[in-house]
Amino acid sequence: MFRRLVPPALLAVALAWLAGCGPAKLNESRTWEMEAGDARAIDLPGQPKPQTLNVDFSSSEGDVTVYVFKEDDLKGKEALNEVEAHAKKALKQAKSKGESFTVDVPENTPARVVVSAAGKKTTVNLKVTNQK
Repeated sequence: MFRRLVPPALLAVALAWLAGCGPAKLNESRTWEMEAGDARAIDLPGQPKPQTLNVDFSSSEGDVTVYVFKEDDLKGKEALNEVEAHAKKALKQAKSKGESFTVDVPENTPARVVVSAAGKKTTVNLKVTNQK
């Protein structure tokens, strides 16, 4: 009887251990009322393993630009005012009224997702996850 219980018990322990080895589950959502020229950010902690971020955004009135940076490439609140000057350092960027994209972030690398509104006053919805 004991021999029949050991394999399922080992399998359960192995699955629990494997589930804890990936990056922490990430599910960040924000809604911002933004004026022309505004920039807002979500700072994300680094994970012990590489991760793929799924970024989904929409704007009610006009195009916005969404950037994903390594946190070291765009630090501090003041840097948000100069986000376009740092655009070449972005891991990924997209400009539209709304879309979804993915970006790979290296292990142990904090990231910063920045939304910049250029044209009109708009409501922006942003969702960032790392789940498939």
